[in-house]
Amino acid sequence: MAPLKAKNQTQNLHVSQHPSSTHQSSLQKTAFLILLPGQEETHEDHSVSFLNLDAKRVHRTKNALNRQLRRSRCIGSSHGWLLLLDECADPYLFEPYSCRRISLPPKETFPHVIGVSGSAEHGFDVEYVHGARRSRVRRLVTAKKLQECLVLKAILSSDPSRGNGEDYLVMAIYGCDAKVAVCKHGDSVWNDLDGKNRPYCDIICHKDRLFALSETGSVESWDFGGPLLVKTMDFHPLYICSMRVAEATCAYRDRERFSSRCYLVESRGDLLLVERHVGEFVGDNDEAVCEADLLSDECSHPLVYPYKTLEFTVYKLNFMQQKLEEVESLGDHALFLGGNHSMSLPAAGNAQHPSRCKKNSIYFTDDYWERMEEDYSYGGHDVGVFSLGDKSVKPLKHLDLLQRIDPPPFWLVPSNM
Repeated sequence: MAPLKAKNQTQNLHVSQHPSSTHQSSLQKTAFLILLPGQEETHEDHSVSFLNLDAKRVHRTKNALNRQLRRSRCIGSSHGWLLLLDECADPYLFEPYSCRRISLPPKETFPHVIGVSGSAEHGFDVEYVHGARRSRVRRLVTAKKLQECLVLKAILSSDPSRGNGEDYLVMAIYGCDAKVAVCKHGDSVWNDLDGKNRPYCDIICHKDRLFALSETGSVESWDFGGPLLVKTMDFHPLYICSMRVAEATCAYRDRERFSSRCYLVESRGDLLLVERHVGEFVGDNDEAVCEADLLSDECSHPLVYPYKTLEFTVYKLNFMQQKLEEVESLGDHALFLGGNHSMSLPAAGNAQHPSRCKKNSIYFTDDYWERMEEDYSYGGHDVGVFSLGDKSVKPLKHLDLLQRIDPPPFWLVPSNM
């Protein structure tokens, strides 16, 4: 994992067991950038690092449980908790400040899994069903590969440490087919939601409803306010209400040079669809090129141009008229996107604790899992802030990050805020 340093504080980092207690108001939520210990590290530093964007400080926690994190894979962060797969790919929740751990139903109980045998040391023999015809597939995989393929993203409906601690749900996008499964407190298995528009790329919870975004842009929702989850909506936007957006994003449809990722996020009462435009091979001038252009006649080795986020487009979901409407401003809010539960937070702060987050901006971390392992010199590096006002992408200035960050960082809002 790349070292995390605060600007002008590279020698003496402020260390705190409870980062939310430092220069924070109990009424003001603040997003922390969290970096977990890397699996490939050979030194004995098992600390978890938190960057406080407001205080521009790095906080570090170090305890015995952090050793377990080193062998785990993070599949999400939500309501102050990390959602992880352990070294055997069994899911669990982890609250990094109190070090509380909650086990979830094991990997064998996901709806597509027929059976799993083996060990983290020697690998796993996995049998599962795949595709619309539910074809049976059997594979021998490493523990790391099983972690990568089992769950793509997971979130919580609420904070398990609040109330009686029994009212939360866990939702996960799982398997090669990218379907959605859920479990509630006390469940022994994962239950498939039987959505109709898979594969899914993002999930969020809002007002006792689970929303799932498919790769085609459709949105389904389920109500979990009662004892059973009930399908309530299947939204297929008919068109995009903005010629400017249609023209501006047309250039990003060149799939040789660009790809896109989409997110759902609730902001100021509206449900937003955010499209992230990524250049597949981007040079120092921020120009995306084709892969074939990386090998020139003068050089026998291809140039190394990592992928890079170039722009975001934000839409409001108009459910009544079945359309997407362009959002030109986020007001005094900022979005936090990546492998985490997508969030919108006030960026203004208050008189006593002014925020250093930029309003009308999108803070993002790297979640391009398909390409994160392809080159030793990059991956996890695509971290920054996008201004919806001037359409610029800038790095987080108070970070000193190497090109490769393994594992990639996540956004987290402490649960006690």
